[in-house]
Amino acid sequence: MKTPAVRRLIALLGYVSLAFAWPAAAQVGPIQPVLVLPDGKLEVGHDRPNFAEDYSISVDVYVAADGTVTSAVVSSSSGNVAADGVAANYMRERTFLPALDVNSKPVDSVVKVNVNMFKRGARKVVRVTLKPPQMAGETLRVRKLMCADFLWEVNRIKSEAGIRDFSMEVMPFISAHMYVAQKNLPSELEEKFWDQWPHTLKKVIDRCEKDQLKFYFTEVLVPALDGTMPTQETATASAAQ
Repeated sequence: MKTPAVRRLIALLGYVSLAFAWPAAAQVGPIQPVLVLPDGKLEVGHDRPNFAEDYSISVDVYVAADGTVTSAVVSSSSGNVAADGVAANYMRERTFLPALDVNSKPVDSVVKVNVNMFKRGARKVVRVTLKPPQMAGETLRVRKLMCADFLWEVNRIKSEAGIRDFSMEVMPFISAHMYVAQKNLPSELEEKFWDQWPHTLKKVIDRCEKDQLKFYFTEVLVPALDGTMPTQETATASAAQ
């Protein structure tokens, strides 16, 4: 296991190399595929048959090392064969940033998604949500991230996948979930936390950009959120007054 001193040295080397090759500068894997949004919108207008109901259909998507989809298979039928077929076909036409292994090499992978088909007024839309990897593994990965690693991943999500609001993407979402669990926030504060999370994440990015040698979660995210969110003890004391 690398000590903090060794990790900082690696981050420093990555930081120095940013001027020469930013995409290869820093990263801690493995990272699951990321859905590319060409127009940056999570909800997309969709020309499909009229269905009497809305659907959220689970699909296993097989993504090649070049980001193309080689197969999409419904893993849990909605009970409507036509809707299942539309969901699978929709995913076969998508493009992803490929999964990366621990050595930052693109690899073949399978990612589980929900294809949500519904109406927004009279407009038929579709929204795809990716299921995160196992929590234990992703939590361990987040704790290893230096700010340089975090910024590399954020840049990849924004620039290469075209995702405007990346606060609910896997890595940022798991980070926020870890904080909520660690602080044991009461329900009313947790609701407030998630409302503020996209804005707070921008502050975390700003702090990481100022010192890329810090550990992203323990040294930047937690202190940043502590400064904006009251603790459970503070909330209890305020309620008692």
